[in-house]
Amino acid sequence: MDIRQLEYFVELAKTRNFRKASEHLHLSQPALSKSIRLLETELKTVLIERTNKSFELTDTGQALLQKSVCLIEQFQDIYKMIDDVRLSNQGEIKIGIPNILGYLCYFELICEFQKKYPGINISVSGEGTKDINAALREERLDLGMGMLSENVPIPRDVQVIPLTHDEGVAVVHRSKAYAAVDAISIRDMKDENFVLMNEQYLLYDDIMQLCMQAGFTPNVTAKSSQWDFPLMMVDANLGVSILPRPLVEKSPLPDIKAVKIKEGFNWDVGFFCLKNRPRTHAMNQFIEFTKEYLKEHKEFHYIYYADTSVEWSGNWDSEESRIKKN
Repeated sequence: MDIRQLEYFVELAKTRNFRKASEHLHLSQPALSKSIRLLETELKTVLIERTNKSFELTDTGQALLQKSVCLIEQFQDIYKMIDDVRLSNQGEIKIGIPNILGYLCYFELICEFQKKYPGINISVSGEGTKDINAALREERLDLGMGMLSENVPIPRDVQVIPLTHDEGVAVVHRSKAYAAVDAISIRDMKDENFVLMNEQYLLYDDIMQLCMQAGFTPNVTAKSSQWDFPLMMVDANLGVSILPRPLVEKSPLPDIKAVKIKEGFNWDVGFFCLKNRPRTHAMNQFIEFTKEYLKEHKEFHYIYYADTSVEWSGNWDSEESRIKKN
């Protein structure tokens, strides 16, 4: 039994005539008769007393009619509710955003999003990039945002939606000799004390990899989960660091200087979500709003995907990524 059979039965009971009911339902009369017979067979009862002169519902037919009207109304309410959610921008999103990204612009972005879509509730947690995949699988998050690393493969069940392409820079005290140059090699920093974001962040792994490729292991004298800690330590001339360019440029600390790294150090950001979990309307609204917001804020290097069916390959400049930069 399905809802359509009940709708046919209710229409027949209202018109008390197979020909009229089939016309109202835009259905052939034999098809309507067959549907009613199948319903009677499934329920193991006779619903209609069929005679040449009259149309009467049996007792079971009367009982089914009352229940069917209620069920059809409930189904209509369900469809209306779904349409209301889909069309009136309602829903809920659980998003993981590392503290660095929150500080840079994403908390402001969320404020703007909620002004435009007040019916969508957002729950934000300060999940680090390394924790996002597990949180997605455990359904603690619907959507994650984090760093994309060439050194860490994306799990097969995770979809990445690239957002920004930027760089990490060396952060040094203004009194350092190489604070006056445009770019330095990472090898020039091998004798320095490093103050870094901790292992919770992919940034830490990428810095260690960069240094090892340059032939040394950095002397990490301090690390923290707080983005402002390395900046304050460098400002106090207690070490050097490597941090995202936008973070350093936004800092008000007077004695820090951002210096480009000659070897290159990508700092790329994207959305993470599970491939096998359909994205809700609210999630899609947030993703599209974020893209538009980043396009308008030119300080962020927004990435256009020419072909959204091609996944991020781990290299923005690769042929297979098919990316054109803003």
